[in-house]
Amino acid sequence: MATAAPPVPEPDDMDCSVCHEQYVQPKLLPCGHLLCHHCLLSWLQSQDQALCPLCRCAIMDPDERGQKSWQDVADGFPTDLAMADLVGAHRLLKQSHSCCICEEAAATCLCLTCGDLFCESCRKIHLKQKIARNHTVEDLTFLTADKVAGSQHTACAVHADKTTELFCPTHGESICHLCATSRHRSCPEVKDMEEKVKDARAVLAELAVTLTEGEARLDKAIQQLDDHLAKTEKQTKKAVAEIEAVCARLEKSVQDCRHRLNELAHSACSDVKEAVTETKRCLLQRRGKLTSHKHVVQRVQEAKNRDTVSTMTPVMQTRVGNLDCSATLPSGVTVVSKETVVIDAEAVTRIEKELSALGQAKVMSADLDFVPVPVLSFHDNHGKNIVLSNNKQTAQRRGREIYDGIVVASQPMMTNMLYEVSH
Repeated sequence: MATAAPPVPEPDDMDCSVCHEQYVQPKLLPCGHLLCHHCLLSWLQSQDQALCPLCRCAIMDPDERGQKSWQDVADGFPTDLAMADLVGAHRLLKQSHSCCICEEAAATCLCLTCGDLFCESCRKIHLKQKIARNHTVEDLTFLTADKVAGSQHTACAVHADKTTELFCPTHGESICHLCATSRHRSCPEVKDMEEKVKDARAVLAELAVTLTEGEARLDKAIQQLDDHLAKTEKQTKKAVAEIEAVCARLEKSVQDCRHRLNELAHSACSDVKEAVTETKRCLLQRRGKLTSHKHVVQRVQEAKNRDTVSTMTPVMQTRVGNLDCSATLPSGVTVVSKETVVIDAEAVTRIEKELSALGQAKVMSADLDFVPVPVLSFHDNHGKNIVLSNNKQTAQRRGREIYDGIVVASQPMMTNMLYEVSH
């Protein structure tokens, strides 16, 4: 499923919402928003609750507070390398530079191959050199941050004069050809970086589809809530109109009754509206997380820097796997049927004697036709070496001292019972 390429972020989109300056080491929060590392740390230290300043989603589980320092919490979030690359490229284009050769004239162009800045005269000299004849030199006036970020090649961590062209899955790091023949000679498989990036982009494309489909499901559920809110409001107005029509026929003695019935009509619908509004808020918050992560996935997917794509892909796989992309109602949130007011015509003739019988209740149903998505989850009763996450949909071992496998059963196991496992 093809998806449209996301637009390159404008300069304002590269600003942190806390310091209002361009991102410095942008950290990816659980909700998908970004904050500078130092801004995130300052924000956590200054707040009673660890909530995102943009959407108020929890930044960390309250149960984990006290187990880690705020510094460890801030350091633990992944860095959005795609955004960091764009910000760095944008800063480079906005700065005034001198030619790297003559150092007297202002630089007018950038070599995308070697990253050096030249004036117009030195540009010609650079391209005449045998080693640089195939280099790409662009005018600074027409360069974009996206193009500059995509042209940057990561230097090998061991051989600074070499660029990383290969990837070692065994060690999970990008290496140069010299490293492949020396430090990684015994590794069972060393992939070409292009192949690694191609596989990563395929995974990112699947993640984008997952997030888009989740957005669509949530949009449908939110629209149903909006429709029900409109229906509830219409029924409320209808009930109030009927009450006003009856009260118009009565003398001063009905004024107290009118007030009571109006309050009853509004009260009958208020709980439904409150429940639906709260449910909508929860779903909007869930959709916000999907949208934020979708933007990050698309940004990484379109990133030109191959190391960025390679590094961010497993991070986003884990993050998207932990998101709830379903349109089911949040646990503990229900939309219940309430009562509204209907006028009893016979009671009108007895209004002077039976004012208390003027109002009669009628059931108003909340017709929400959510289509639940079957979700399998693990039972709370599990071994001590197992950790459940992702709403109990993912099980992982705490360590790998014995076996890599996890034994599961269709029914929860009983305590104090010995089971035999065969394979």
